[in-house]
Amino acid sequence: MELITIEAQSERAVIVPAAGCQCLSYRAGTLDVIAGPANPDAWREHPHRGGIPILFPWPSRVAGARFTFEGREYRLPVNEPARGNAIHGFACERAFRVTRRGPYFVSAILDSSDYSDLNSIWPWPFALEIDYEVGNGLRLKARIRNTGESVMPFGFGAHPYFHAPLNPQGLRDAMLVQLDANARWPLDARFVPTGATAPLDGIYDLRSPRALGADTYDDAFRMAAISKDDASMPRARLIDPSLKIAVEIRADAALGDFVVFAPPNNPVVALEPYTCAPDAFNLAARGVAAGMRALAPGETFETGFEIRLNVP
Repeated sequence: MELITIEAQSERAVIVPAAGCQCLSYRAGTLDVIAGPANPDAWREHPHRGGIPILFPWPSRVAGARFTFEGREYRLPVNEPARGNAIHGFACERAFRVTRRGPYFVSAILDSSDYSDLNSIWPWPFALEIDYEVGNGLRLKARIRNTGESVMPFGFGAHPYFHAPLNPQGLRDAMLVQLDANARWPLDARFVPTGATAPLDGIYDLRSPRALGADTYDDAFRMAAISKDDASMPRARLIDPSLKIAVEIRADAALGDFVVFAPPNNPVVALEPYTCAPDAFNLAARGVAAGMRALAPGETFETGFEIRLNVP
Protein backbone atom coordinates (compact mmCIF):
# COMPACT_ATOMS: atom_id res chain seq x y z
CA MET A 1 0.00 0.00 0.00
CA GLU A 2 1.68 3.20 -1.18
CA LEU A 3 2.07 6.12 1.24
CA ILE A 4 2.40 9.46 -0.53
CA THR A 5 4.17 12.21 1.40
CA ILE A 6 3.49 15.83 0.44
CA GLU A 7 5.61 18.58 1.98
CA ALA A 8 5.95 22.35 2.00
CA GLN A 9 8.53 24.01 4.22
CA SER A 10 7.93 22.67 7.76
CA GLU A 11 4.60 20.97 6.97
CA ARG A 12 4.21 17.34 6.03
CA ALA A 13 1.17 15.15 5.29
CA VAL A 14 0.96 11.47 4.42
CA ILE A 15 -1.87 10.41 2.09
CA VAL A 16 -2.86 6.79 1.40
CA PRO A 17 -4.95 6.61 -1.81
CA ALA A 18 -5.45 2.84 -1.47
CA ALA A 19 -6.91 3.34 2.03
CA GLY A 20 -9.90 5.45 1.07
CA CYS A 21 -7.65 8.37 0.11
CA GLN A 22 -7.35 9.26 3.75
CA CYS A 23 -4.72 11.49 5.30
CA LEU A 24 -2.77 9.26 7.67
CA SER A 25 -0.91 12.09 9.37
CA TYR A 26 -0.31 15.85 9.23
CA ARG A 27 2.57 17.54 11.02
CA ALA A 28 3.46 21.22 11.26
CA GLY A 29 7.02 21.51 12.48
CA THR A 30 7.29 19.20 15.47
CA LEU A 31 3.56 19.27 16.18
CA ASP A 32 1.65 16.09 15.32
CA VAL A 33 -1.87 17.34 14.54
CA ILE A 34 -3.81 14.42 13.06
CA ALA A 35 -4.43 11.30 15.14
CA GLY A 36 -4.04 8.62 12.50
CA PRO A 37 -4.29 4.84 12.71
CA ALA A 38 -1.15 3.05 13.89
CA ASN A 39 -0.46 1.97 10.31
CA PRO A 40 -2.33 1.63 6.99
CA ASP A 41 -3.26 -1.96 7.77
CA ALA A 42 -5.15 -0.85 10.90
CA TRP A 43 -7.42 1.04 8.50
CA ARG A 44 -8.68 -2.23 7.05
CA GLU A 45 -10.38 -3.23 10.29
CA HIS A 46 -11.74 0.23 11.14
CA PRO A 47 -11.82 2.48 8.04
CA HIS A 48 -13.15 5.54 9.88
CA ARG A 49 -11.45 5.53 13.28
CA GLY A 50 -8.34 7.59 12.59
CA GLY A 51 -6.71 10.06 10.21
CA ILE A 52 -9.11 11.91 7.91
CA PRO A 53 -11.66 9.41 6.54
CA ILE A 54 -13.63 10.56 3.48
CA LEU A 55 -17.39 10.14 4.07
CA PHE A 56 -19.41 9.59 0.89
CA PRO A 57 -22.11 9.11 -0.39
CA TRP A 58 -23.47 9.83 3.08
CA PRO A 59 -21.73 11.12 6.21
CA SER A 60 -22.70 9.78 9.63
CA ARG A 61 -25.72 7.49 9.98
CA VAL A 62 -28.64 6.38 7.86
CA ALA A 63 -31.24 5.09 10.31
CA GLY A 64 -32.04 1.42 9.89
CA ALA A 65 -29.75 1.34 6.83
CA ARG A 66 -32.66 2.25 4.56
CA PHE A 67 -34.18 5.36 3.01
CA THR A 68 -36.74 6.42 0.42
CA PHE A 69 -35.89 8.63 -2.55
CA GLU A 70 -38.32 9.63 -5.29
CA GLY A 71 -40.84 7.10 -4.04
CA ARG A 72 -38.53 4.08 -3.95
CA GLU A 73 -36.93 2.43 -0.93
CA TYR A 74 -33.21 1.68 -0.92
CA ARG A 75 -31.39 -0.58 1.53
CA LEU A 76 -27.76 -0.17 2.53
CA PRO A 77 -25.28 -2.53 4.20
CA VAL A 78 -25.46 -2.36 8.00
CA ASN A 79 -21.99 -1.49 9.29
CA GLU A 80 -23.05 -0.24 12.72
CA PRO A 81 -24.72 -3.44 13.94
CA ALA A 82 -25.17 -2.27 17.53
CA ARG A 83 -27.68 0.33 16.31
CA GLY A 84 -28.71 -1.24 13.01
CA ASN A 85 -27.50 1.73 10.96
CA ALA A 86 -25.40 2.35 7.88
CA ILE A 87 -22.61 4.76 8.80
CA HIS A 88 -20.18 6.96 6.86
CA GLY A 89 -20.74 5.61 3.35
CA PHE A 90 -18.24 3.39 1.59
CA ALA A 91 -15.67 5.74 0.02
CA CYS A 92 -13.41 5.34 3.05
CA GLU A 93 -13.31 1.58 2.41
CA ARG A 94 -12.23 1.77 -1.24
CA ALA A 95 -8.98 2.33 -3.10
CA PHE A 96 -8.67 5.57 -5.09
CA ARG A 97 -6.58 5.97 -8.26
CA VAL A 98 -3.92 8.70 -8.22
CA THR A 99 -4.47 11.15 -11.08
CA ARG A 100 -1.99 13.93 -10.27
CA ARG A 101 0.84 14.41 -7.80
CA GLY A 102 3.65 16.77 -6.97
CA PRO A 103 5.88 17.75 -4.06
CA TYR A 104 3.07 19.47 -2.12
CA PHE A 105 -0.14 18.07 -3.65
CA VAL A 106 -1.85 14.87 -4.70
CA SER A 107 -5.18 14.12 -6.40
CA ALA A 108 -7.01 10.81 -6.60
CA ILE A 109 -10.34 9.54 -7.88
CA LEU A 110 -12.90 6.95 -6.86
CA ASP A 111 -14.84 6.02 -10.00
CA SER A 112 -17.78 3.73 -9.34
CA SER A 113 -17.28 2.10 -12.74
CA ASP A 114 -14.06 0.58 -11.38
CA TYR A 115 -16.06 -1.50 -8.88
CA SER A 116 -18.69 -3.84 -10.28
CA ASP A 117 -20.11 -4.59 -6.82
CA LEU A 118 -20.99 -0.97 -6.05
CA ASN A 119 -24.13 -1.02 -8.15
CA SER A 120 -25.76 -3.39 -5.67
CA ILE A 121 -24.94 -0.97 -2.84
CA TRP A 122 -25.42 2.37 -4.57
CA PRO A 123 -27.28 2.33 -7.90
CA TRP A 124 -26.11 5.80 -8.97
CA PRO A 125 -22.83 5.91 -10.97
CA PHE A 126 -20.44 8.64 -9.81
CA ALA A 127 -16.86 9.88 -9.77
CA LEU A 128 -15.44 11.34 -6.55
CA GLU A 129 -12.17 13.28 -6.85
CA ILE A 130 -10.17 14.34 -3.80
CA ASP A 131 -7.35 16.91 -3.88
CA TYR A 132 -4.93 17.40 -0.99
CA GLU A 133 -2.50 20.31 -0.80
CA VAL A 134 -0.14 21.26 2.00
CA GLY A 135 1.48 24.63 2.72
CA ASN A 136 0.24 27.23 5.21
CA GLY A 137 -2.25 24.58 6.28
CA LEU A 138 -3.69 21.37 4.87
CA ARG A 139 -6.40 21.76 2.24
CA LEU A 140 -8.87 19.16 1.02
CA LYS A 141 -11.13 19.70 -1.99
CA ALA A 142 -13.79 17.30 -3.25
CA ARG A 143 -15.48 17.11 -6.64
CA ILE A 144 -18.46 14.81 -7.11
CA ARG A 145 -19.76 14.11 -10.62
CA ASN A 146 -22.96 12.24 -11.44
CA THR A 147 -21.92 9.95 -14.28
CA GLY A 148 -25.27 8.18 -14.45
CA GLU A 149 -28.60 8.91 -16.10
CA SER A 150 -30.78 9.70 -13.08
CA VAL A 151 -30.74 12.18 -10.20
CA MET A 152 -28.44 11.03 -7.38
CA PRO A 153 -29.02 11.86 -3.71
CA PHE A 154 -25.85 12.30 -1.68
CA GLY A 155 -24.05 13.86 1.20
CA PHE A 156 -20.33 14.45 1.68
CA GLY A 157 -18.19 14.86 4.75
CA ALA A 158 -14.82 14.24 6.35
CA HIS A 159 -13.83 12.99 9.78
CA PRO A 160 -10.55 14.65 10.89
CA TYR A 161 -9.26 13.19 14.15
CA PHE A 162 -7.07 15.52 16.21
CA HIS A 163 -4.85 14.67 19.13
CA ALA A 164 -6.39 15.89 22.38
CA PRO A 165 -4.19 17.12 23.89
CA LEU A 166 -1.84 18.28 21.15
CA ASN A 167 0.83 18.57 23.83
CA PRO A 168 1.81 15.05 24.98
CA GLN A 169 2.35 16.51 28.46
CA GLY A 170 -1.04 18.27 28.43
CA LEU A 171 -4.47 17.17 29.61
CA ARG A 172 -7.53 16.24 27.57
CA ASP A 173 -9.78 17.89 30.17
CA ALA A 174 -8.13 21.26 29.55
CA MET A 175 -8.70 21.23 25.79
CA LEU A 176 -11.18 23.82 24.52
CA VAL A 177 -13.69 23.31 21.71
CA GLN A 178 -15.35 26.13 19.77
CA LEU A 179 -17.97 25.81 17.03
CA ASP A 180 -19.58 28.44 14.81
CA ALA A 181 -23.03 26.87 15.17
CA ASN A 182 -26.50 28.28 15.65
CA ALA A 183 -28.49 25.12 16.48
CA ARG A 184 -28.09 21.43 17.19
CA TRP A 185 -29.81 18.29 15.97
CA PRO A 186 -31.28 16.40 18.98
CA LEU A 187 -30.47 12.71 18.58
CA ASP A 188 -32.38 9.58 19.53
CA ALA A 189 -30.99 6.34 20.95
CA ARG A 190 -29.68 5.38 17.50
CA PHE A 191 -27.75 8.66 17.32
CA VAL A 192 -29.85 9.99 14.44
CA PRO A 193 -31.75 13.31 14.49
CA THR A 194 -35.27 13.20 15.84
CA GLY A 195 -36.48 16.01 13.56
CA ALA A 196 -36.16 19.77 13.78
CA THR A 197 -33.14 21.53 15.27
CA ALA A 198 -33.03 22.84 18.83
CA PRO A 199 -31.38 25.91 20.41
CA LEU A 200 -27.88 25.68 21.84
CA ASP A 201 -27.61 25.35 25.59
CA GLY A 202 -25.53 23.71 28.30
CA ILE A 203 -22.64 21.62 27.00
CA TYR A 204 -23.96 22.06 23.44
CA ASP A 205 -23.31 25.81 23.41
CA LEU A 206 -19.85 25.87 21.91
CA ARG A 207 -20.05 29.32 20.37
CA SER A 208 -17.40 30.42 22.87
CA PRO A 209 -14.48 28.12 23.72
CA ARG A 210 -15.57 25.49 26.23
CA ALA A 211 -13.29 23.16 28.17
CA LEU A 212 -13.87 19.48 27.48
CA GLY A 213 -13.48 18.49 31.10
CA ALA A 214 -14.97 15.03 31.49
CA ASP A 215 -17.62 15.65 28.81
CA THR A 216 -18.02 13.42 25.77
CA TYR A 217 -19.64 14.26 22.45
CA ASP A 218 -21.10 12.49 19.45
CA ASP A 219 -23.37 15.37 18.45
CA ALA A 220 -24.51 17.13 15.30
CA PHE A 221 -24.82 20.88 14.79
CA ARG A 222 -26.26 23.21 12.16
CA MET A 223 -23.69 25.86 11.40
CA ALA A 224 -24.28 29.58 11.31
CA ALA A 225 -24.71 31.11 7.87
CA ILE A 226 -21.57 32.56 6.33
CA SER A 227 -21.18 35.09 3.57
CA LYS A 228 -18.49 35.64 0.99
CA ASP A 229 -16.95 38.31 3.20
CA ASP A 230 -16.34 36.03 6.18
CA ALA A 231 -15.73 32.77 4.32
CA SER A 232 -12.15 32.67 5.63
CA MET A 233 -13.24 32.64 9.27
CA PRO A 234 -12.81 29.40 11.24
CA ARG A 235 -15.88 27.20 11.56
CA ALA A 236 -14.46 25.06 14.34
CA ARG A 237 -11.49 25.27 16.68
CA LEU A 238 -9.71 22.91 19.03
CA ILE A 239 -7.50 24.84 21.44
CA ASP A 240 -4.63 23.48 23.50
CA PRO A 241 -4.06 26.12 26.20
CA SER A 242 -0.79 24.54 27.32
CA LEU A 243 0.72 25.27 23.89
CA LYS A 244 -1.36 28.39 23.14
CA ILE A 245 -2.24 26.84 19.78
CA ALA A 246 -5.61 26.48 18.05
CA VAL A 247 -6.31 23.95 15.31
CA GLU A 248 -8.87 25.58 13.03
CA ILE A 249 -11.15 24.19 10.35
CA ARG A 250 -12.21 26.71 7.72
CA ALA A 251 -14.91 25.24 5.50
CA ASP A 252 -16.97 26.23 2.47
CA ALA A 253 -20.53 27.38 3.09
CA ALA A 254 -21.72 24.12 1.51
CA LEU A 255 -20.38 22.30 4.58
CA GLY A 256 -23.29 23.55 6.66
CA ASP A 257 -23.31 20.89 9.39
CA PHE A 258 -20.61 19.71 11.78
CA VAL A 259 -20.34 16.75 14.11
CA VAL A 260 -18.24 16.99 17.27
CA PHE A 261 -16.92 13.60 18.36
CA ALA A 262 -15.04 13.42 21.66
CA PRO A 263 -15.27 9.82 22.86
CA PRO A 264 -14.51 8.58 26.37
CA ASN A 265 -11.17 6.94 27.14
CA ASN A 266 -9.60 8.10 23.88
CA PRO A 267 -7.39 11.23 23.63
CA VAL A 268 -8.88 12.47 20.37
CA VAL A 269 -11.44 15.02 19.21
CA ALA A 270 -12.96 14.91 15.73
CA LEU A 271 -14.44 18.06 14.20
CA GLU A 272 -16.32 16.81 11.17
CA PRO A 273 -17.55 19.08 8.34
CA TYR A 274 -20.62 17.72 6.51
CA THR A 275 -22.82 18.95 3.67
CA CYS A 276 -25.84 17.60 5.55
CA ALA A 277 -27.08 16.38 8.89
CA PRO A 278 -26.91 12.72 9.90
CA ASP A 279 -29.78 10.71 8.39
CA ALA A 280 -30.43 13.51 5.90
CA PHE A 281 -32.03 11.16 3.34
CA ASN A 282 -34.74 10.07 5.78
CA LEU A 283 -35.19 13.57 7.14
CA ALA A 284 -35.73 14.85 3.59
CA ALA A 285 -38.38 12.17 3.01
CA ARG A 286 -40.17 13.54 6.09
CA GLY A 287 -40.00 17.10 4.76
CA VAL A 288 -37.15 18.22 7.04
CA ALA A 289 -34.55 20.39 5.30
CA ALA A 290 -31.36 18.72 6.53
CA GLY A 291 -28.98 19.35 3.63
CA MET A 292 -29.52 16.31 1.42
CA ARG A 293 -28.39 17.18 -2.09
CA ALA A 294 -29.64 15.83 -5.40
CA LEU A 295 -27.20 15.89 -8.30
CA ALA A 296 -28.55 15.79 -11.84
CA PRO A 297 -26.93 13.61 -14.51
CA GLY A 298 -23.69 15.15 -15.76
CA GLU A 299 -23.54 17.74 -12.99
CA THR A 300 -20.60 18.31 -10.65
CA PHE A 301 -20.60 19.47 -7.04
CA GLU A 302 -17.51 20.92 -5.37
CA THR A 303 -16.66 21.74 -1.78
CA GLY A 304 -13.66 21.81 0.53
CA PHE A 305 -12.08 22.86 3.78
CA GLU A 306 -8.68 23.57 5.28
CA ILE A 307 -6.95 22.80 8.56
CA ARG A 308 -4.53 25.36 9.87
CA LEU A 309 -2.81 26.31 13.12
CA ASN A 310 -3.29 29.68 14.75
CA VAL A 311 -3.12 31.43 18.09
CA PRO A 312 -6.22 31.06 20.30
